[in-house]
Formats: sequence, structure tokens, C-alpha cells
Amino acid sequence: MHDYAVFGHNRASIGRWLGIASVILTGAISSFISWVNDLTGFQAVTGVAITTGIVYFGLHWLFNLYAWKIPFFKIPNLNGVWNVEGTTLTEDGEAKYQWEAEIDIEQTWEKIVICLKTKSSSSESYTATLAKANGSKAGWRLSYSYSNNPNIDQSHELNSHRGYCELYLDRSLTNGTAAYFNSNGRRTFGKMELTRVA
Repeated sequence: MHDYAVFGHNRASIGRWLGIASVILTGAISSFISWVNDLTGFQAVTGVAITTGIVYFGLHWLFNLYAWKIPFFKIPNLNGVWNVEGTTLTEDGEAKYQWEAEIDIEQTWEKIVICLKTKSSSSESYTATLAKANGSKAGWRLSYSYSNNPNIDQSHELNSHRGYCELYLDRSLTNGTAAYFNSNGRRTFGKMELTRVA
């Protein structure tokens, strides 16, 4: 997985709020430990050192894996598998090849990876950005650069290459369309239709 940018979302602000929460929680935990010691006289409890850093680490871990998915934070959860119907186009925009693929997206708050697999090759993202598309009914735009490698049995016909793709996902995050182009190694471009696997 690699880092990705989410336009309109300030990760630094979230970090500050996590810092404030960790200071408050550290004080509450320390008070609770002191109260348990006074109540029970159990001295071993007083040896437990809860630092702000430990609490911050725990909160950050929870937020990175789970809490960012809460709708309040307005970050779409793209995790999962998407079926792809792809079309390679000619210079005139006519269909040249039809192909099928599967996109597997793994995402946390800080990192993402987009993996596409066809019967002859596979690609993996190395940069990505995520942005809300314009309009009140609009969905999301996921843009990413990828590297593609042919399967070993296809290496005599296909070349490794890099490319760029823009996915436009609907508001419900169930369907999408995409445009892509490839650079040296395979100078092709085309479009894709995506459907999320339930």
C-alpha cells in the first residue's frame, strides 16, 4: 500500500484532535487507576504507566483502520472488489478490443492500493488522489498511476508499462466509469465500466 491524498480532507486537523483526545483520555485513565488503587489497595495497579504517546498511538491505529469510515469524516470507503468491462479504443474512438478485469481496492485512512487483474496481466497503483466530484449529486473521482506487468506466459507478447487512470464512482459507490492511457511499452488507451461486487 502507498500514501494517497484526499482533497478537502485535512489529516493534520484529525491528528490534532487525536492529540487532544489522547491527553484527555490519559488523564482519565490515570485518575481511574488512582481510584482503583485507593479503593482496593492493590499496589500493582500503580505501577502501570499510561503515557499520552501510548494513548495517541492506540487512537491513531483505531482511526486509521476503522473510525475514518464513519460518514461524518466524508471519506468514501472503496475497499472491495469491482468487476470491470474494459474497451481499448482506436485513435478515432472506435472499439478495438473488449476485455474483462477485476479491480481490488485496499484502503485505510492513510494508505491505498488499487490492483487490476486481467487474464493476461496485472497492474498495481503507486500514487493516488481522491476527490469529491463537482455537483450535489456527484460521486467521487479516484485518479491513480500504475505499473503493469504481463503474466509470465504473456511476456513474449506484452511489455511492462506504466499508465494513468481516472475513475468516476457514483455517489452510492456501487458503479463507476473510467478512462485510462498507457505509456511506453504499450501505447493504448480506453475506457472501463465498473460494478462493485456485493
